[in-house]
Amino acid sequence: MGEPFSIDDVDRDAYGELRDSVVFIQRNEQLSLAIEKIQKSLNVACQEYKNYSNFTFEEKARYDSLLAYSVNSLIWMYQKLTGATDLADSIKHELGRVRAAMERTKEIHDSLTERPRLNQQAAKRFIRAGLYDANKPEKSTDTPPNKKIRFDD
Repeated sequence: MGEPFSIDDVDRDAYGELRDSVVFIQRNEQLSLAIEKIQKSLNVACQEYKNYSNFTFEEKARYDSLLAYSVNSLIWMYQKLTGATDLADSIKHELGRVRAAMERTKEIHDSLTERPRLNQQAAKRFIRAGLYDANKPEKSTDTPPNKKIRFDD
């Protein structure tokens, strides 16, 4: 989840009786890294709150989604650590909703910024070919092209 670390870099004596449990130490270190990442993210978000009134609607949507996801993640971690699984499922559902809202915000941003480009040369050729030219003689409309001619015997 975070940066890779070696079990040799960890102070095993800090874990007391669990110092020989490599799985526990790895999970604890991963949890610590995840909490640190969320804490850094929330610190940045708190500093950016000063400019919230100047944000565009898109920036406000992203900011609010970030805060909702971060807070719900912390609550989910706390519920999992304390063993309260009854609320953890509802929080996990809420995390899914926030993630879907974040994806929808990204789709809206992409649709507004990454528009297809018009090939101007091709458009000019289409327009030129479709316009009526008075200098060209009109084709006769007596027989449609590629029609078989019947001869009477």
